[in-house]
Amino acid sequence: MIQMREAFKLFWLPVVLVLLLAAGKSYSQACISGRIIDSKSEAAISGASVTVKGNGATITDAKGEFRICNLKQDSVTLYISHISYEKVSLGYKLNKGENKFKDIVLTPALLNMDEVVITATRTDNRVIDAPGRVNLLTFKQLESIPVQNIDEVLQYTPGINYNRPFGIFSTKATVTMRGLSGKEQARVLVLMDGIPLNKSDGGTVDWNMVDMNAVQKIEVIKGAGSALYGGNAMGGIINIITRRPDEKLSISASLEYGTFNTMGGRISAGKSSKPDKAGISRFWNANFFAKKSDGYITQSEADIAANPYIVKSNMKEAGSMVKGGLIFKNNHRLEASVNYYNDNRGTGEKVYQPDGNATDHDSYGITMNYQGRVKKTTLRSSVYMLTEDYKKVNEYLKDDYTWYNVLSVRRDLGWINSATFSAGRIHKITAGFDIKNGSVDAYDEYYTSTDIVYNEGKILTSAVFAQDEMVLPGDKIKLTAGLRYDVSHFYDGSFRIEAPTSETQFMQSYQVPEMKSQTWRALSPRFSAQYKWNEDSRVYAQVSRGFRASALEDLCRSGRIKGGFKIANPSLNPEYLTNIETGADVLILSKIQLSASVYFSQGKDFQYYITNGQTIDMGFGERPIMLRSNISKVKIFGAETELRYNLSEKISAFANYTYTHSVIGSYTKLTVTDTIDLSGNFLTDVPRHMANAGVTFRSKFVNASASVRYTGSQYVNDQNIWDEIVGSDQYPAYTTIDARLWKEIKNHYTLALNVQNLADTKYYDSKYAVCPGRFITLEVQAKF
Repeated sequence: MIQMREAFKLFWLPVVLVLLLAAGKSYSQACISGRIIDSKSEAAISGASVTVKGNGATITDAKGEFRICNLKQDSVTLYISHISYEKVSLGYKLNKGENKFKDIVLTPALLNMDEVVITATRTDNRVIDAPGRVNLLTFKQLESIPVQNIDEVLQYTPGINYNRPFGIFSTKATVTMRGLSGKEQARVLVLMDGIPLNKSDGGTVDWNMVDMNAVQKIEVIKGAGSALYGGNAMGGIINIITRRPDEKLSISASLEYGTFNTMGGRISAGKSSKPDKAGISRFWNANFFAKKSDGYITQSEADIAANPYIVKSNMKEAGSMVKGGLIFKNNHRLEASVNYYNDNRGTGEKVYQPDGNATDHDSYGITMNYQGRVKKTTLRSSVYMLTEDYKKVNEYLKDDYTWYNVLSVRRDLGWINSATFSAGRIHKITAGFDIKNGSVDAYDEYYTSTDIVYNEGKILTSAVFAQDEMVLPGDKIKLTAGLRYDVSHFYDGSFRIEAPTSETQFMQSYQVPEMKSQTWRALSPRFSAQYKWNEDSRVYAQVSRGFRASALEDLCRSGRIKGGFKIANPSLNPEYLTNIETGADVLILSKIQLSASVYFSQGKDFQYYITNGQTIDMGFGERPIMLRSNISKVKIFGAETELRYNLSEKISAFANYTYTHSVIGSYTKLTVTDTIDLSGNFLTDVPRHMANAGVTFRSKFVNASASVRYTGSQYVNDQNIWDEIVGSDQYPAYTTIDARLWKEIKNHYTLALNVQNLADTKYYDSKYAVCPGRFITLEVQAKF
């Protein structure tokens, strides 16, 4: 607690000094005031920065008005800027007393708003002005990449570790970064329009539910982001920004057909009205999509030979999102959205049940957002509820037939709040609080016996945070300091079995009907410094600390996992990661953008499944008993670089390379009988080398893009030893090529050919199940 008080003192010291200096100024001899408006609409511009060099600064209020006093000169120069408008400087002669001037007109900037990011600081910034390493995938980039799911576009971003081995047939995908294991999504926070998608139960994200047609851009923030976003942001943040409708009614529809008899369709519509007499405008948009495929056999030849019940892994899904809102005189915005998603994905084995072994997700969410400006303060507030009913059918026939179904109801409710205001010319302060309550209520119900296995638990997290963005005079140096304090409370945990038989006898001794509540606290600071010598070139350095609270899946559920049986651990503590990095961005010859970053991260209390030295017979031989524990320190060193070349409006190219060295620094044994020491071993599922390159060509005849991705070898298990299934200690490296051709006809129609994995490269997962190989789709789209 003493450390926290000292940190807050240091954090606010610059603000106090500025206020003291302001209080000591002499009396006002002249004031200047006015109003700033848009050159086209003549609407008031709020949030514009107005500066009199050496004398003061302010921000325009909701009416576009400003006022600066304590001016002693006979004449001054006003410097006016806004992220959406061209900068202007105006000279004025002053009289003593009040000087009120006519409207000052700003011209909208040519800057595409797709180049503005908000996630890095919870405030609007150009990418080049955001602290740390930020990658932005614009709408123009998204439309040129041949993908089936939104997460696939991220694989071409430097530093991204992407895992979706079965394409559209994968029940889940994982997107991580900065040297963290590709097996766990929980260490990277995923947002959609600022709302967290990671579930409290396991930290997973159902990427399948995000409709490609609804996405405008994606912001990727590298390094620990817990100073603003808390848990799950330990390795970085991904924010998916959905589209906002145009003024006129727009409708689009598309159909696609592809490999494995894959069929799909999408419909989108939206409209935004002009302000009425009361100054209120309305908007809405809606997106619907559906897809189905016969699939393919994912299992290895050995599995096919040993199991007569192998079938194709197929899929079908449908989803929708409807959003609407009101804008009041351009100063306040209310928005509500509802989304729904349902799928069924077969996992490749069928004995008696109609769909065989399969997973099913019924997901829906409700979100309400407010954004407004009160005088000089920008307010943002969001409430949300996300619910997923996860269902799974498990059946297998060995000596006897076993059939049980899983139902896991996962619910997350939250309230997110922030306020941003300027304190003088130098400081922009953002502060707020978050509250999130996550729960799981699950059971495995056996139909070939009487057993019902229950697990449930809840976790409540509350947090306060503050950030100061300081732009020093001259606008070349920017300092950012942030601090967040989180409290997580685990409660109502339980693992129990009802009407047990021999089917669940092996887990009966691990029942804990009433688990002890636990509370964890975390302090997450961040500091960054940046020097920008022109509008497109800079160097930066950053130090940050991230954390991740334990997932409910690990706290309150015992059960089967890959390779053994795991025991619930309600005493599992959070894990922490300290990140130090530096980087630079340089614009060369006005067309080539070169970016590079190097970083070092050290993790503490990292969570791993390790054996307790005992085994258990689950009905098909002895298997090790595993326990999720805080057993190691992790050291990660990495570097990433990217080059983007915009030759013209028609031709662009990119290339990037990532190097990662992720090892277990020290390993704490769980028991004295533990003979395994993982110290010095490499983390699993982390490629040491990754590289991407691509080119896009646009013309009035046809548009084309091609991309190549290299994924280096990665270790299969924590011990870095030979794996009998894979036939090595590492997954082999592989290279894939993707291509897209599309043609726009009369501005209303688009024909497209997408080819993923053009060379039909085969790569495998830990069970030696094979990827789908070459995947081709034809698409036709109409827009009105």
